[in-house]
Amino acid sequence: MPSALCGISMDPELLDAFLPGGDSISVKPSSPNGGTKRCDLVVDGDVSVRQTRTWWSNGESVSTVAAAYDKMDDGQVTDDNRYLYSGTGAVGKTATSCKSSEHSGQDLYAVIQVFTPDRSDSGAMKKLITAYTKALEDSGECG
Repeated sequence: MPSALCGISMDPELLDAFLPGGDSISVKPSSPNGGTKRCDLVVDGDVSVRQTRTWWSNGESVSTVAAAYDKMDDGQVTDDNRYLYSGTGAVGKTATSCKSSEHSGQDLYAVIQVFTPDRSDSGAMKKLITAYTKALEDSGECG
């Protein structure tokens, strides 16, 4: 299991709750559009977990961003309104200091989706989205 997924370093154990058993794991990066980078974790040929970095207009809520993605059913929003998480998906908003000259007037959001059947754990997802959002803030994406 890699300790960095598509250039973002984090504890691979945070993903354990969402991965199926399997023989092969690979990481497949893609860029569906100019402001979005996607990182698929593929186990035995099937996408198990997808991590997405995406820029949205300043002031959007995590609920608005979450509505654009599958796997966010019954998501809970944290008291500080920076995270929304469910058992199979989550959105995190990076700190207001995370800016990019290429994406002025926008905020960077972290999105995680779990496609592994029968893997749902909202507690583990809250830890994962918090760690992934923090890792994005510490990466070259900001600045």
